[in-house]
Amino acid sequence: MLFSMSIQPANPQHAQPASALIRQSGPAAFDYIFDAAHGPENLCFLRHEFRNPGTMFSYKHHCVYLVNNQVVATLAMFDKTSHAKTFCANALAIFVNYGWRAIVKGLKFEWKLVKAPKKGCLYIGHIAVDQQHQGKGIAHQLIQYASEQAIERGFSTLSLDVAADNQRARALYLSLGFKELVAHKSYHANLDDHVYMEKPLT
Repeated sequence: MLFSMSIQPANPQHAQPASALIRQSGPAAFDYIFDAAHGPENLCFLRHEFRNPGTMFSYKHHCVYLVNNQVVATLAMFDKTSHAKTFCANALAIFVNYGWRAIVKGLKFEWKLVKAPKKGCLYIGHIAVDQQHQGKGIAHQLIQYASEQAIERGFSTLSLDVAADNQRARALYLSLGFKELVAHKSYHANLDDHVYMEKPLT
């Protein structure tokens, strides 16, 4: 059987599988910030916002890995400017669905654990591979794709955050040339400690 594999910019039609993968990239944070006790199930929220071009969860900021035209992995890319441009739309979507409580949680999460992208960096996130396709080098290919995109756009550094206890992901990133620079201790029992990593591109 022949397999067709490709990486391409996401589009709104990818919302259902992509939103599940985005949630998979950080389930503890999504469950804590977008608490279903105060709004919709966060998977429904992510699916809706994936189709919304204004928020950070939008297809506009993601690429997908396709196997036989099926989405099996995701990766998001932001720089300082594109991330900042989503702020108002993010806040509005979160307030409408979950109220002020979730906005405060989200701001604290970004301030203490996963900070906004630095100037000169292309930040990658929402990195997730469907369980049936893990161990096949897909995450490696996505990060290589992001590196090429960063270089084409004039960035000198690729950056990311990873849960401190995700040893498999940390080992992959180290093998690809990332360096662990800062450890951020969690301030809440429901959230993971995080490690900030950078990879020089020049």
